Amino acid sequence: MLLKRLLSTSARRLNTVKVPIAEYDSLVSKGKLRDDPYQRKIISNLGSLHKHLCDYTPPKVEIPDIDDLTPKTGFFSKIFGKKKDNNKSISDPSQYDSIPKGIYLYGDVGCGKTMLMDLFYSTIPPHLTKKRLHFHQFMQGLHKRRHQLIQKHGSPDIDTIPILAAEMAQEATVLCFDEFQVTDVADAMLLRRVIETVLAPDHGLVLFATSNRAPDELYINGIQRQSFIPCIELIKTRTETIFLDSPTDYRKVPKPISSVYWTPNPGVSFNAAASRASASAHVENWYNFFSQGHEAEKDIELTIWGRQLKVPKSSPPYVAQFTFDDLCGKPLAAGDYLSLATTYNTFIVTDIPYLSVDRRDLVRRFITFLDAVYDNHGRLCVTAAAPFEDLFVEPEQMKNRYELNVVEKDEPEGQEEELENDELVKTHGFSKKAAKNAKMFQLDEERFAFARALSRLSHMSTQDWVDQNGLKK
Repeated sequence: MLLKRLLSTSARRLNTVKVPIAEYDSLVSKGKLRDDPYQRKIISNLGSLHKHLCDYTPPKVEIPDIDDLTPKTGFFSKIFGKKKDNNKSISDPSQYDSIPKGIYLYGDVGCGKTMLMDLFYSTIPPHLTKKRLHFHQFMQGLHKRRHQLIQKHGSPDIDTIPILAAEMAQEATVLCFDEFQVTDVADAMLLRRVIETVLAPDHGLVLFATSNRAPDELYINGIQRQSFIPCIELIKTRTETIFLDSPTDYRKVPKPISSVYWTPNPGVSFNAAASRASASAHVENWYNFFSQGHEAEKDIELTIWGRQLKVPKSSPPYVAQFTFDDLCGKPLAAGDYLSLATTYNTFIVTDIPYLSVDRRDLVRRFITFLDAVYDNHGRLCVTAAAPFEDLFVEPEQMKNRYELNVVEKDEPEGQEEELENDELVKTHGFSKKAAKNAKMFQLDEERFAFARALSRLSHMSTQDWVDQNGLKK
């Protein structure tokens, strides 16, 4: 009788949820997706996970008692005491038999990983809780919540991992990470214990991650990487690792270009009266469009990590307007940009100047801001001294922030061949101009982030992006 009821419940669930392959076929038939045989192969793996999720009942997780997580402070306890180890062993794989295996989907930029994850996310059975986050956003939230717990309980020695893991399990059974990458030692050490805890049988979380890197390449050459390897091994054990090797680069599929990016006409100065008037009209017209008739407010203050961030002009939650100096010339961090991106649908950034290697700090902040907006499907409107691929110049080329000197400069011999063989071009499919500009950075991760930012800026300029995004809040 019990088996009959379980089968009946499973059948009802299957009849009330969307199935990945059916959803993919629907989007293809409507012309919203291009039929891709490589992506179709991945859909079968998504279908297998989806089927297991339909029958999955996650364990009930309780928040642990704070007294069990605070170390004793006595002299002998400090010497002989042992902090409770919440890391879970994977020596016995059978303990995971009741938990569906997740998916780790990796491949080059533009091959459709995020689209496939979003498609799968929309079909997750409704009886399960779910959460989809950009990985950078997840880590920021994790550090912030850990900081809050330490402040609340007044002890930097408290082991916050069990609380963080329990809260995650209560909030979402299926956790989707987009752009999984680890570049910071603090992130690596915190992530290791969190992942090992939430993927354990008593928490039962199912992970779906997309990445540009294979699991074994995560945090490559990172500080104390040996300590992070158990996390990598667990991810490989608890997910199906899939390489999406589609030959189609969806970033390069032609799309109509909107007029959200304004730059002066060739040979005309950014600071010329006619240019300024044209830029001002551009900003006013797009602000009126994005604000949907709502009045603009001045100097709205957002509270982020206990401090105030001032938004010069905005119509919440529709649109916020900053100068480039307001947005990137101040010491803002990833958490600030993430808060902005989740508060507003659209951003207007004015007066973006030429940038060179001596202002890498501004470039880094702009990349971080852009990633936050892009990952939250926000829209972007700008006025800039030049098109984005032409903004990054040598210091000696700059006459001032908005004009260039005419500098005759011979291209170094062999540079064309060097760019052809650059990993950003050869492996990831970025343009040679993007690879050339990325040379202002030394670290591979930063060079990749820069080239990806240029690609995303191109994507965000299309009419398709403007029409389909920015209405989420």
